[in-house]
Amino acid sequence: MAKPYFATKEKSRWGFSRIVGILFLFSIIGAAGFWGYQRFFPNGAPLPASPEIAAQIAQADTLMKAGNWQGVRDLLTPLTTRENDPQDGPKILMMLSSAETQLGNASGALGILEQANTKYGTGPLQHEISASYAQALRAAGRAAEADKIDGRLVETAPPGQRAPGMLGMAAAAEAAKDLIKARDFFRQALSDITVGSESWTTAVDGVGRTNVALIFSPQETPESKVYSVEPKDNLMSIGMKLNTTQGLLTRANGLDEAPKLSIGQRLKYTPKDFRITIERSTCHVYLLDKDGLFKRYTAGLGMPGYETALGEYTIGNKEKNPTWHKPGSTPIPPLDPQNELGTRWMPLMPAAEGLPKDLGIHGTIHPETIGQYKSHGCPRLCKEDVEELYDLVVRSTPVSIVETFDLSKATKG
Repeated sequence: MAKPYFATKEKSRWGFSRIVGILFLFSIIGAAGFWGYQRFFPNGAPLPASPEIAAQIAQADTLMKAGNWQGVRDLLTPLTTRENDPQDGPKILMMLSSAETQLGNASGALGILEQANTKYGTGPLQHEISASYAQALRAAGRAAEADKIDGRLVETAPPGQRAPGMLGMAAAAEAAKDLIKARDFFRQALSDITVGSESWTTAVDGVGRTNVALIFSPQETPESKVYSVEPKDNLMSIGMKLNTTQGLLTRANGLDEAPKLSIGQRLKYTPKDFRITIERSTCHVYLLDKDGLFKRYTAGLGMPGYETALGEYTIGNKEKNPTWHKPGSTPIPPLDPQNELGTRWMPLMPAAEGLPKDLGIHGTIHPETIGQYKSHGCPRLCKEDVEELYDLVVRSTPVSIVETFDLSKATKG
């Protein structure tokens, strides 16, 4: 029988090609694996999760809450060898940077955050790391670098994680005197932050600070208008015509309290329909407009037995440097050291039967009681705040005194 020469040769060539193909495929897989290893673990493979390390991180968190920053430093510094762990590493470096900041070592904190940003800039805590790094850069005077990082956060971070970037951009805009841009970033941040958190407080304070600066400045804003003085006008008649306060007109236009106005003179004003909510459980006063929260103040409220009465009110005829008609005593004149009304009085007119008729928002000669329950029922504010609020709100402004206030309704866009 003749040998199947040609058939054997064809079979042999097919087997060789198959082997070469398989080897080529394995080489591609190996190269891809090596690239992935280098990409995600540039400094070696992560150490396996350790219950001991987790316990030490939890202990460091307890020390942080207690303010024992040296203890945090001592505990975490030896653990930095675990930097390659994608879970523990970022936590350790972030906590350690906080400790260095609190201990006055700003440069050390910046170095740690730079290291964390380099190693974990694409990890699960990337946005938190980037935000902290940008904040440290800004504190170190490296604003341009911080702006770039904050800008990326605003553009790329998912909802709920953009706020630090927005707060950074707001701080940069405020430092550059661009108050409109700063206010807008503060407002955006409020819609992205958990109510009551530290970042939320920063945003609330920023919104109030920029809102007040804008409304009292001569700078025109998207909300402001201009009034041209007409014959026989004075500040009182203009204020009544525009439903605004004389204080706002004088502050926004750099006028004296009794200015000489000229026909055709242009006056900046900002139409507002303010309302006030006083939250008894927190001693906070919220000034609100159509856009939500305008500013938050802290007040002193009624002591036990003289609790500030819950209910609906409107502001009555306001008084500057009021006389205090102290019950059971002769009237105490304006600015007397014993006059507990301070420099301003805004009576609260009850909107329903059964509510007290002697309440009012006023100043105080006891600023140390702000934020406490020390009054006989009236909300009291520090001198600067009560004079500011006096110049913002008009007679008949509605006032609600509640036990708790749903802040999300005032801060969420």
